[in-house]
Amino acid sequence: MLSIILLTIFFHENFAGKCPSQEYSTPFNSSSSILTKQLNAFWSIYGNCEEKLDTNDNCFGDNPTWAEWDSLKFSWNDRNTYRDHGKTTLFRFPINGINGTEGEMSDGFVWSWIDSERWPDARGSHGHVASYHFDQLPRFTAAIYQYYVWTGDRIFLQSILPRAELVMNFLISNMNGSSGIPINMINDGISENSRPSTYMDQVKSGWKDAWIALTFYTALNNIAALESVFGNETKRKFYQSLADKLNFAFDDIFWNETTGRYAGWVDRNGNQHDSGYVFINLEAIARGLGNRSKADRIFDWLSHPADPILIGPHNGSTDVYHNIVAPRTTTENVLQSDWDGWSDPDEGRRPYGGLVESGGTMMWLTYYDVMARLRFNYTDEAFNILNNMLERVDNDSNCLTFNYEKGRIRDDFGEDFVQIGSNFPFPESGIAAISFLHGFVGVTAQIDGLKICPQLPSSLDFVQAQVNYIGVTLTIRVSKQMQPASSYCITIPERQLSIDIFPGTCYFLTSL
Repeated sequence: MLSIILLTIFFHENFAGKCPSQEYSTPFNSSSSILTKQLNAFWSIYGNCEEKLDTNDNCFGDNPTWAEWDSLKFSWNDRNTYRDHGKTTLFRFPINGINGTEGEMSDGFVWSWIDSERWPDARGSHGHVASYHFDQLPRFTAAIYQYYVWTGDRIFLQSILPRAELVMNFLISNMNGSSGIPINMINDGISENSRPSTYMDQVKSGWKDAWIALTFYTALNNIAALESVFGNETKRKFYQSLADKLNFAFDDIFWNETTGRYAGWVDRNGNQHDSGYVFINLEAIARGLGNRSKADRIFDWLSHPADPILIGPHNGSTDVYHNIVAPRTTTENVLQSDWDGWSDPDEGRRPYGGLVESGGTMMWLTYYDVMARLRFNYTDEAFNILNNMLERVDNDSNCLTFNYEKGRIRDDFGEDFVQIGSNFPFPESGIAAISFLHGFVGVTAQIDGLKICPQLPSSLDFVQAQVNYIGVTLTIRVSKQMQPASSYCITIPERQLSIDIFPGTCYFLTSL
């Protein structure tokens, strides 16, 4: 019997999964060899995209909407000069009022696309009318923050901060963000008159949009911190006061006590639009909005049956997590009156569960799912979500990548590429792995140093990540310790540092 058990363990350790990927870089490590291999393989595919398989994906979004996601992927490492590429690309984004850029919108508006003030959706049911998007505005500032805190590059910050201030002024003045929640003045959010306003480009969100507001919350906190770098105390206090105001306003405007979740948007008439927007709720909690009571109601909602899926291999499923790589984007079919069919196929809108914006899923949601749960110390739940995603990728012969140009539009589980947002055109998928760094190893960069707040799941004895901070490569390892009782040992060999902390506490590395 023992020999059978050992053979089973050997087989699992050495031949787990179908995913044929290689580990081109290995920034992550843990006490589980399987997890470590899966995590680094995932990063090689979806993070730095050095593992191409048979795809030709670009690991960067290289467009304003992807700015923050790109920075989450590349700010903490210096692999292949990706970080420098990300910083440089921020200067290429057209912003009205900068370097002679002009458009229909006021100064400070970051164009929706790298070469167009509007989103490239002028087709389908809307003919030549393209939409304006607004989520890229706060993401621009958030990206600057990530690159600065990891590099300490004051020349970069000094050059780009005036652009961030101009963009924030657009949100504050032109979109009435000074009152708490930005308002999309050209989209009243009333279904028949609206066009999409965000990356979720088939949903007619508008007026007071929760997704824009929660990202604006991050941007306000970020720019307040950036102003402190140059001693701009008046500006710092101003931005921080707006962030504090938004924190309260967000709950007042978007929380629905009856459903126990945040709505997607509130239109000009004051009506909430809510089809169970999972991505909005998880991201709001992960970004620091809400509280434990609201978070618990959101997690409870996600554990209950949702509307049945109407297409594909999960037809009839009521499980929010049936796709495994991430939860559904919505727990209900987006109302037809809230749907923009600009890219619907000729035969009409796909049934519920057939597209990423309505009942499908997107791999990047796992990052916010994990981080939301870790915020309130649901460590094992969060780890199961990440681990299940990695197992799903590992058990697909193409590692859940698709190649629609070659006709490979389904994975081994029968899911097609518009139900599972994994590789092209979703380069942001790689941030799912960053939840290991930011969450379990607990490493984030701040204005005054590295903050290390680890949370180790019960099944792991240690977690480790290699980062590049202010030009120095550091290996940060967090191990469970028996002495002192129930403590973690944070080890950074390059600094000859080893320190014990208790779970629930943090360590700050303020100088190198």
